Order: sequence, then C-alpha cells, then structure tokens
Amino acid sequence: MMTRSVLPILLLLLTACSEGPQEGANERRTAVTTASVVLQEVERGELSVGRLRANDAPAISAETTGQVALVRVDAGDRVEVGDVLAGINPEVQQLAVNSARAELRRLEALLDNERRRVRRLGDLAERRSIPQDQLDEAVTNVEALEAQIEAAQSRLQDAEYNLRQTTIVSPVSGRVQARLVSAGDYVSPGMRVFELVSGDALRAFLPLPEHLQDRVGIGQSVRLTIPARPDSPVMAEVSELRPVVGEASRAVELIVEIDNPGDWRPGGSVTGEIIIERHQGLVVPPASVVQRPGGAVVYAVEGDRVQERAVTVGLRDSNWVEIVEGLEEGDEVVVDGAGFLTDGAPVDIQPREARS
Repeated sequence: MMTRSVLPILLLLLTACSEGPQEGANERRTAVTTASVVLQEVERGELSVGRLRANDAPAISAETTGQVALVRVDAGDRVEVGDVLAGINPEVQQLAVNSARAELRRLEALLDNERRRVRRLGDLAERRSIPQDQLDEAVTNVEALEAQIEAAQSRLQDAEYNLRQTTIVSPVSGRVQARLVSAGDYVSPGMRVFELVSGDALRAFLPLPEHLQDRVGIGQSVRLTIPARPDSPVMAEVSELRPVVGEASRAVELIVEIDNPGDWRPGGSVTGEIIIERHQGLVVPPASVVQRPGGAVVYAVEGDRVQERAVTVGLRDSNWVEIVEGLEEGDEVVVDGAGFLTDGAPVDIQPREARS
C-alpha cells in the first residue's frame, strides 16, 4: 500500500526536474536610475580666499585753519558726493574775505580816479599846456593800479576759497571709515579729519600658489563669491598680476577689479575661483563612476542589463565627472544603484524622481 502511494509523487518530481528552471524566472533585478552621457563645457579652477578693497579710499584733510564747529557724520555712516561732513568756524575766513573785497574796491576807486586824470592830462598835453613827462607819469600810475587790482582779485579769490573750505564735504559716495576730529578741535591745512571708503568700485586681492604663476594672466576668468552670498557668483577677469612672490606665503597675487554688485563691503573676505582650464568634454553624474580594484568603471545600460566599462576620468565638479575614455555621447549609464552592480547584472530602470 505504501509503495503505491509514493510512486505518483516520485513521478511528479522527476517530471519537474526534467523540465529544468526557466531562464531568468528567479533573477533579482536591481532598481536603478540612469542618465545620458552629454557633451558640455568643463573647467578646472583654483580656489583662493582673499580680501576686498575699495578702489577709492580718500583721506579727507582740512584745507584751512580754524576750530571745528560741528561734525555731522560718524564712522560707518553712508555718505554721498557733496554731503557735508563737518564745519569749521568761518569767522576768520569771513573777515579775510571782507578785507580783500574792501581793498579791491579801494584800488578800483583809485584806478577810476587816475584814469580820469590821464584823460585830462591828455587833453592838456595835446594843447602843449603841460610837459609830456607829467602825462607819462599818470599813465604809469594807471598801469601800476591795474597790476595791484589783479593781485587784490587773487587775494580775494584765495580768501573766498578758504571760506568755502570751512565746509568739509564728501568727494565720493561711500562710507565713513574713520572720524578723526570732534567739535572744538583746532585744525590746520593738511590735517586729516576723515577717512572715507567708496564701495562702488572694488578690487579683489587673491593669493595663488607660486607654481601656478605661469598658468594665469591678464584677462583670465575668475568666479567671485562672498560668504554672505555663496550662491550668487560674480564673473570677472584678472586685471593685474603681481609677479613678486611673497616671502612668507610664497604666493603670487592676482588683482580683480569689479563693480560692486550691491552689498559687497570693502575689507571683507572673497573667494575667487580662477579658471585654469576650460574645454568641451563628455560628462556623467558623479554617482555613475564606481571605484573598483582595477580602476574606475561605469555601468552602461544595454536593454535590461548593464555592461561594465572601464573609464578614464578627467576633470570633475560637484555635479559632474568628465569621462576622457570609455564612453560616447548619448550612452545611457546607471546613476543611483551603480555601486551594487556587476557586469551583466539585470536592472529595473526607474525614474530618478521616484528613486530619490
């Protein structure tokens, strides 16, 4: 009885074994995302952290003598061209102007009188009523008075200039970097009273390693950013290269001139990426490149399977890796999941959004 019941089961097992497994029925497919190999411009840059300085940083000095009567701005204040910064007591300068004007009027009156005398003597000389020497003397007096008037006019202009300089105004738009006087201080010509800094035009000073000095030059592209705006780069060009190597840093210095984008401040730090190399190259996402013991590989998609390809890597960025050899434009490569694959592995391609 037992033999008869076991026989059908053995026959079923033998039949199943003779049919064999169906190819791929139990293969596990790796879920992956893919991207195309594209041709784009690639570049290699050298990063340098430097300082911003103002192109215009005038030191304002007093141009006349007197006591400071008022100070209208302080360090850090924003000023525009022509804004009043301070005022000097104008009493002495006003007296000098009044005196120069009075002297000029006196000389002009003398000149008018002497010219009338010359006209009278001229009439008399024509009738030979007076000697010619008397007329010549009067003409000489007129010429002397004209010269004195010219000198008096110059003194008046000088006095008026000194009077105007009692009002100290800003020659540039920018900020007050330092206030060096207070109300009541006594100043004289040449004494510094304010230090200003104009933020409209800036210069970035970027140190660069000595071994790169032959790879940079005037006009080379530079991408600038500041810590407060790392995602708002400004493209500029090298405007000056200082070839002298610093004793301490052993670095050369690049100077980049730019117009202030709006909120960049002199004295702040700036990061410059000097573009050393730029060309067209094939690129893939960084996750596509897998490091194996034999070197870098990528997995190219062929149908529902992948082919492992050894590649030569060139330049790289946070968003791409250049492939110098091993791929062609338009090839489809695995991105997410590439590290779990082997040559010939079956894959299940999913949209990148879903994989993320």
